[in-house]
Amino acid sequence: MLLPDEIKPETSIYYYAAMLLKKVKQSIEPFEIVELYYILKETTDISLKNYAYCLDWLYLIDAVKINEEGSVVLCT
Repeated sequence: MLLPDEIKPETSIYYYAAMLLKKVKQSIEPFEIVELYYILKETTDISLKNYAYCLDWLYLIDAVKINEEGSVVLCT
């Protein structure tokens, strides 16, 4: 569900991915995958499935990657 059928952009993968990217950009230290989920969950009503879709999509477009320690980092 990249684009939802209803008119609620805050339930789309695009919106969640933008919020995730914003959190990663704001931080100096990289977030672990699970830690980032809980931080994002505080401000949005994201499910674990949609969170995984966001990470997949951001990885596919080369926006983020997972480093050797298992943390989410921005691609340069």
